[in-house]
Amino acid sequence: MTTESKQDPTKVPTTLDEIRATVRSRYGATALRVVDGGAASCCGPAEGSSGCCGSTSESWDPITADLYDAGETAGLPAEALLASLGCGNPTALAELRAGETVLDLGAGGGIDVLLSARRVGPTGKAYGLDMTDEMLALAERNRAQAGATNVEFLKGHIEAIPLPSNSVDVIISNCVINLSGDKRQVLKEAFRVLEPGGRFAVSDIIVREGLPATVKESMALWTGCVAGALEEQEFIGLLTEVGFEGPSIEPTRVYTRDDAAALLQGTGLDASLADQVEGKIMSGFVRATKPTAPVEPGARVRPAVPADLPAVERLLVASDLPLDGVRDAFPTFVVAEAEGEIVGVAGLESCRDDALLRSVAVVDAWRSRGIGRALVTRVISDAEARGCRALYLLTTTAERWFPSFGFRQISREEVPAAVRETEEFRSACPASACVMCRPCATA
Repeated sequence: MTTESKQDPTKVPTTLDEIRATVRSRYGATALRVVDGGAASCCGPAEGSSGCCGSTSESWDPITADLYDAGETAGLPAEALLASLGCGNPTALAELRAGETVLDLGAGGGIDVLLSARRVGPTGKAYGLDMTDEMLALAERNRAQAGATNVEFLKGHIEAIPLPSNSVDVIISNCVINLSGDKRQVLKEAFRVLEPGGRFAVSDIIVREGLPATVKESMALWTGCVAGALEEQEFIGLLTEVGFEGPSIEPTRVYTRDDAAALLQGTGLDASLADQVEGKIMSGFVRATKPTAPVEPGARVRPAVPADLPAVERLLVASDLPLDGVRDAFPTFVVAEAEGEIVGVAGLESCRDDALLRSVAVVDAWRSRGIGRALVTRVISDAEARGCRALYLLTTTAERWFPSFGFRQISREEVPAAVRETEEFRSACPASACVMCRPCATA
């Protein structure tokens, strides 16, 4: 017997495992119903039950109604739209740009992932994360039918996102965060995987102060994205707490008394509660930004561009570091810039499934000001984003500094052949150099 079948359907789940089991059961049933030719309603009622907001699948649902324009979804599989259990249209509000990497938390049947993929174009990437096998299978089918080549669906929990740190430009979500049993952890994970300067842009259900306790305790309304939702200031406070800047909530639909009556229908709650619920539930668009990399004021870390090469070569020569292989590996270097000058550099040289950290240098006037640490942190994140198994380095002077980043000393015999074959490893560094290794988080 499964965990889901043992649960009391009238009991509001309290533990993270109970919440996941409830959501997985209901969303899985929704996916199967769509595959069988039915329609989804609200946030995924269990098969044979009334809609998760208390309405039947044939009745009007104030949360999910009229979210997408017909022109916007033209050409996408009908099943992707039928499986949409959202409360907004984050792709239309997130201002996605060509070439960006987007992650959708709780992708469901994939409607927002496919729309995002269109907006970021062939040079961008759209990830969809979901924990429900049935929804993932439906999403993959919709991806194939849409012919989307820049889309990837991942299985996992939004409290533990299976992507490297600093690897996506934008995080979207559509009426999913309210269903998590650990919302603070979801926001911490979102902050972790966003690039510095990355954008958090999600649609969700928000409640305002004064929502009746009986509504909050309703199982039907909890799975209908209402009773588990955060209050406005609570959401803003959590975003600030985990490190985001400029958090804001823009109401996109404030529910009227008639909407509240529709939400309460079939829940077993007194219909008179509609008067107390009116105006206290809304769909909202939640925005926040991850701060840029913390370095000395006046400096910033960014990817190197070809025009930086002469300044970087001068800095490496002044630091007694070799130039062997720098030009070939330069597209994956990062630099620190301050007052219009290159004041630091670090390189990432790809070696098949592994990578070499090299050419770490900072001008004398900018040492001890956080530049070197910011550069190394950025290269580590870039290596993880590329899916590298491990990052290697050689050093003659900083073997006591690099362990703070997770590096450990190893023997030369432990280094993969592809790394040993690099010009720097073969000839540029003396045989007495210390060899160090750091496994990547994605390994």
